[in-house]
Amino acid sequence: MAQTLPYKSLIVVDRNARLSLHIQVCNSFISLITNGTLQPNDLLPGSRVLAGLIGINRNTVKLAYDELISQGWAESIERKGIFVLSKLPMGSKAPIARPATDQDEKNAFSWNNNLGHIFPNEQLQHLTLAIDDGFPDVRLAPVDLLMREYRSLSRKFYGKGFLKYSTAMGSEELRSAIQRYLAHSRGLVISTEQLMITKGSQMGIYLASRLLLNPDDQIAVGVSNYGSADDTFRNSGAKLLRIPVDEEGMNIDELEKALQRKKIKAVYIIPHHHFPTTVTLSMERRLKLLNLAKEYRFAIIEDDYDFDFHYDNKPFLPLASIDHHHQVIYIGSISKTFAPALRIGFMSGPPAFIKAAASLRQLIDKQGDTLLEEALATLYNEGEMDRHFRRSLKIYRQRRNSFCEILKADFNNMIEFKVPEGGLGIWANFDAKVELKKVAEEAARKGLYIGNGTYYHNENFSPNAQRLGFASLREDEMGRALDILKRVL
Repeated sequence: MAQTLPYKSLIVVDRNARLSLHIQVCNSFISLITNGTLQPNDLLPGSRVLAGLIGINRNTVKLAYDELISQGWAESIERKGIFVLSKLPMGSKAPIARPATDQDEKNAFSWNNNLGHIFPNEQLQHLTLAIDDGFPDVRLAPVDLLMREYRSLSRKFYGKGFLKYSTAMGSEELRSAIQRYLAHSRGLVISTEQLMITKGSQMGIYLASRLLLNPDDQIAVGVSNYGSADDTFRNSGAKLLRIPVDEEGMNIDELEKALQRKKIKAVYIIPHHHFPTTVTLSMERRLKLLNLAKEYRFAIIEDDYDFDFHYDNKPFLPLASIDHHHQVIYIGSISKTFAPALRIGFMSGPPAFIKAAASLRQLIDKQGDTLLEEALATLYNEGEMDRHFRRSLKIYRQRRNSFCEILKADFNNMIEFKVPEGGLGIWANFDAKVELKKVAEEAARKGLYIGNGTYYHNENFSPNAQRLGFASLREDEMGRALDILKRVL
């Protein structure tokens, strides 16, 4: 049977491929054996016959057969030929190779899939015009300086050491640099043992949730909230307790009422430019939250993803900076202030907690990119990051003002919003007659990406609203983008 197979079409070689011809032939035979086309004891065609069929040298076929034999797929029987190894288990005939379907997966192994509700990241890297969620303008980031330091370190003798395994806590030099930066920018006085580098704020949220939350534990979050944090807490088995959010941030009086009725393990809060609504938690509520944390002994996960961009007055100090009882786990991101693809953030907390977080991180990610972290530390130490923040702040303030002026002038009857004090996006409430899904689809046809608002929805919150990011748009791009949006509306 095996002798009659159409080998001319089954074994195809590519003379331009990097893989040698005899290995290509060998791999083709392995595929035929594993998919059941060839069975144990099947006789393979002679080297002269196969060479003629597929148009290669006979010696190449001999090398392929030698490789098959050495790997244990075939055996040579004197004066009879080359056979598929008789000891191989019988395989059933597989269908012709094709992409897997849902039915194929159902017939394969079982696994825990409780992630179907989680939104995949939007692919924004190849878009030419986008009103994003509120991201920095990567063109402003001092990437050339960062790459210069990266290359410089890689060439130095001591820099080679950064290519070896290191601690999951992150580069000591970067931790020291961020420690000093947090002290002078936010009044947060901590030791390097209280600080670890993460792959963005999302890793910090994940590590904190895994250490704090057990199945069925309650965690308090805003009625409106960062969806990826909600997903992370649910994935830990926790139950979300929704607390109202108003113009002064999370309603801490409502949280207190809930604490009197229920055991709450942690509170997740974005006190500075709450996501998605951009409101800021008042100082009165901050102090009350800290007092409640001490009284009821719950952890506060403070997500301070864009502290550096505040325009109209001096930003409030983080909760962590005025926490005297070690109740706050403080999470920040350099990705949101430099460039999203630069996956570097940080998390601070009690030393034992941070040590445990580093141990947990090792289970999925041994360490970060130490060489990159060391290069970034140089930018902090030489003042480049401070200069970048000051430059960016000035540009983003102007872009916010221009964006809001256009919204007021051209979208007055369609969009309600408040000028945000800081951050990189505007929370825009659309007229009830506007169908945001259709708006997003029509805008895409006209060359503009804009979200459709569903990312912010949860079981208690479904406004007809969308965050409109202004920071990543130059004024000419802003004009084109909002012109398309206006025409679509």
